[in-house]
Amino acid sequence: MASPKSTSEDTALPTTATETLAQDPAPSGAPTHVPDQGNQLEADVESVSDDHDSSFGSDDDSQSITTSLSSSIARYRIENGRSYHQYKDGQYAYPNDELEKDRLDLQHHLFKLMMDEKLYLAPIKPNPQNILDLGTGTGLWAIEFADENPSAQVTGTDLSPIQPTFVPPNLQFMIDDAGENWVFPQKFDFIHARQLHCAVEEKRLIEQALQNLEPGGYFEMQELAFPGTCDDSTNPPDNAFTKWNALMLEASIKMDKPLNNPPKYAEWMRDAGFTDVHSSLYKWPSNTWPKGKKEKTLGLWNMVNTLDGLEGFTMAMFTRVLGWTPEEVQLFLVEVRRDCKDKRLHNYWPVYITYGQRPA
Repeated sequence: MASPKSTSEDTALPTTATETLAQDPAPSGAPTHVPDQGNQLEADVESVSDDHDSSFGSDDDSQSITTSLSSSIARYRIENGRSYHQYKDGQYAYPNDELEKDRLDLQHHLFKLMMDEKLYLAPIKPNPQNILDLGTGTGLWAIEFADENPSAQVTGTDLSPIQPTFVPPNLQFMIDDAGENWVFPQKFDFIHARQLHCAVEEKRLIEQALQNLEPGGYFEMQELAFPGTCDDSTNPPDNAFTKWNALMLEASIKMDKPLNNPPKYAEWMRDAGFTDVHSSLYKWPSNTWPKGKKEKTLGLWNMVNTLDGLEGFTMAMFTRVLGWTPEEVQLFLVEVRRDCKDKRLHNYWPVYITYGQRPA
């Protein structure tokens, strides 16, 4: 996939939870930011009926105290054959089991492929000292950042203790809810958040990030936005892919965590007081339907990411929020998987990388 047009350019188990709230008034007269609309993907007509794509080539709680890790945090909730975090039960609707951990690692590489092997886009200062990775998941982003920046002290937080044991010496993991009050003893040069849009209230997250940055520090959000769409008329409005996207969005709105918020992040950052705000739009093809080796690779990885994660994305959202039975969900997902693999449907998900700087 061509680079997007931009509006500028195993440590030990987690042991603590932290929480503080501060709010910065939004500046008046802040300019309206319109994120770049990205490059339109071009469909590869020949690939629709050919399973082999030649363009791949031959190389294929609001307590402000510190608490120790307890059995209630380490214990998981089992539901419909999948495990979910027990700490702050229900805060995040996606699983934390081995299947999901594998998918999260694949998703990390998908982001890196999209950004040409970069971990972030924000122009952070050389030799950063304190870094925060919110919702670190399996910790892969934090591990790679710590390896690449040995002078930095990296902290990764998550609701689930699913991170590895052996990690770089300058990295620690903590159990924490990013949606609660933050009480970190230090401020950060860079705060990173990826795929938290169905776990937190983003405006509050942005405000807390601003207050926990050093002057001149950056906050970057990397988020996929719903609904998936297409730029031509190949996707029927009544097919399973479209229905699934609409139902996921409906469930997220009922949860007060709308999945269509990422296009608003730049405006919300400016409103909170960030400067040097930039937003870049990328597109993740639903499969290998586009032309171009990178576009096809991105589409292939995203299709695997979607198919591997589809049950996990959907089950809790549909059963807890929309009232579906697990059997109804499984039956419906058969059709959704079919559409995700159909190269006649030129669908993609928009992905926004948005960052801003705390004024010096």
